[in-house]
Amino acid sequence: MPREVSAEGRALIQQFEGLSLTAYLCPAGKWTIGYGHTEGVQAGDKVTKARADRMLAADLVSYGNAVADAIGDGEASQHEFDAMVSLAFNVGIAGFKGSTVLRLHRQGDRQGAARAFGMWNKAMVNGRLQEVPGLTRRRAAETAFYLTPDQLAESAAASRHPMPQAVAPPPTAASSKTVIAGGVGVATAAASVADQANQITTTVTSITQATTSVHGLLKLGGLAVSVIALAAVGYMLWRYIQKRRRGEVLST
Repeated sequence: MPREVSAEGRALIQQFEGLSLTAYLCPAGKWTIGYGHTEGVQAGDKVTKARADRMLAADLVSYGNAVADAIGDGEASQHEFDAMVSLAFNVGIAGFKGSTVLRLHRQGDRQGAARAFGMWNKAMVNGRLQEVPGLTRRRAAETAFYLTPDQLAESAAASRHPMPQAVAPPPTAASSKTVIAGGVGVATAAASVADQANQITTTVTSITQATTSVHGLLKLGGLAVSVIALAAVGYMLWRYIQKRRRGEVLST
């Protein structure tokens, strides 16, 4: 059964292709119209939005079939498939088939394939191959989309919250692996700070209790000294009285 690009995947492509109802020359020097449609386009061509939507739908079927054929017997989640269709839509089927993204994906190296999206951020500008910021942003969004587990999208749809699709400029990226990891790091740091605060509080309490105990001991020590001193004075007075009785001490 042929694979189809999801509504989220279509939205990702529309976001970066943009909509033009009049033909224009793309950075690669190709006449383009609608949502990145190039086949048979000539200078001066115009389309309605409805026509542009139909052209995009047909293009996604064509690119989806080509990507599915390139993947072959390999597995691909809906997000992985959509991200690769977006890449192929931008760099062409031939470029995608020879890409490191496809090769590593077919080998089962999802992390390597995700990183390889970033290799496709350059284009010929004024006869020179150079990095294009718009392509860098698109590759980041496709990378995040590729790494997004399908169940996150299903949960977001069930709760009627928009599903994050990109690392960089587009909407939010709360569900991407990078931000989840970041969120886990923040939570861990917060827990560590809380533990340290508890330890400090415990230490201060212990010191206070120890100080109170020492103070009490000092008080007891002072009382003991006083008792001993009084006992000594009493003993000396008793000895003196005994000596007088025996006549050993002369009275004045």
